[in-house]
Amino acid sequence: MKDSKYYWIYILECKNSKYYTGYTNDVAKRYSLHTKGKGAKYTKSFKPIKIAQCWKLHDTIAQAMKIEAFIKQKPRIFKDNLVKNPNMLKHALYKKFEVNFKIFTVNYEKIKKIAGILP
Repeated sequence: MKDSKYYWIYILECKNSKYYTGYTNDVAKRYSLHTKGKGAKYTKSFKPIKIAQCWKLHDTIAQAMKIEAFIKQKPRIFKDNLVKNPNMLKHALYKKFEVNFKIFTVNYEKIKKIAGILP
């Protein structure tokens, strides 16, 4: 993993009460784009109201994409549980891929500070 760095995996809660999942190397910039309707087709139609949860992944972009796809294909109840119990993601990923990802939960106060959002 010579060229690894870190990426953010995030779940946004949108105005329609649905979740949007994504990954980025700059969560504050990406969140700003989403709120302006420029981040993704989905968030253009359904603006995010907050970052519901996010994780910092110390790995490659390929692994970030794999984790994003894993979360996106899960049902709402799984995502609700991830938002409430973010450490659950590491265990779910190990169960699915049998790999210990270097992924870390970021507490909500830090998320707000990073994204520049208010409570």
